[in-house]
Amino acid sequence: MTERNVLRLFPAPHQERGLEGLYLADDLAPPSRSGAPFVYTNFVSSIDGRIAVANPRKGRRTAPPAITNPRDWRLFQELAARADALIVSAAFLRQIPEDQLQDKLPVESRPRFQDLHDWRRAQGLPPQPAIVILSRSPDVTLAERCRHLDRPVYFALGRQADPTHRDAVEATGAQIVVAGASDRVEGKPLIDALGREGFRRIYSMAGPRVLHMLVKDRVLHRIYLTHFHRLLGGQSFDTLLEGEPLDPPATLVPHALYYDPESSDGASQIFAAYDIR
Repeated sequence: MTERNVLRLFPAPHQERGLEGLYLADDLAPPSRSGAPFVYTNFVSSIDGRIAVANPRKGRRTAPPAITNPRDWRLFQELAARADALIVSAAFLRQIPEDQLQDKLPVESRPRFQDLHDWRRAQGLPPQPAIVILSRSPDVTLAERCRHLDRPVYFALGRQADPTHRDAVEATGAQIVVAGASDRVEGKPLIDALGREGFRRIYSMAGPRVLHMLVKDRVLHRIYLTHFHRLLGGQSFDTLLEGEPLDPPATLVPHALYYDPESSDGASQIFAAYDIR
C-alpha cells in the first residue's frame, strides 16, 4: 500500500484510498423522502471495548491515550465538517476551560484543517456547525461562556425542566428547543425539534447514554466506529452503550470498512461505518 493510504475492505472491490477526504465523500444523504434529518455519531474503541478510561490527573474518564491518534482525529473533524449541528452534553462543555472553548469544538481552526473550512464554504454551509447542548435545566453560566462562540448555540431541554433561568439564557443569544415530555431530553423529540430548525445532518458527539437514547428511539442512522487494535484492560472504563437493554436489539449493517496499517506505534486500526436497522 502507498504510505498514508487506507485499504477499503468493504464494499468490494478492494482499493486504496487517501485518508484525507475519506469521510467528506461518504454518503450522508437523508435516508428517506420524508425529509427527516440524517443522524450519526462516532467513537474510537479498543478491541476490548474501552472508549474511555480513568484519568487520575483529570479526576474523570477520558479517551484512552493508547488508542487516540491523529489519523482518527482527522476523520472526526471531517464528520464535524459535514454536519449542520453538533449534539454535545452540558457536562462535556463545563469540563473545557473557557479560554479553550472556541478551539476545542470542531471544526478546529488549526491550519491542517483549513481544507475543511474551505470545503464548508464551497458547499454553501455556515463557517461552523451549530452546537446543541443537552441539559437538565437552563444553564446561564454555560450560556454566557458560549456567547462568543463562532456558531449558533441551542439548549435542548425537557418540557418539565426548571424554567427559572430560561429568559436569561435566551438573553445571551442562545436558543431553546423543547425535546421531551419530562425534565429529560428524549431522542425522537430532540431530532424532530432540530429538523424543524432546518438541520439536515446532525452529528452526536455525546457519550454512551446519549447513544442509548438515540438508538432506543430509532433516530440514529449511522455509527462511525474506529476499532483500534489494542487490548487495554482496567476496571474503570466506559463502553459504547449505557442504559437499559434494547428491546428489540439494534442491528448494525456494514456501510464501509477501511484498514489503516499505520496509526500509532506499530498498531493498526479499522475505520468502520455501520448503518442501523
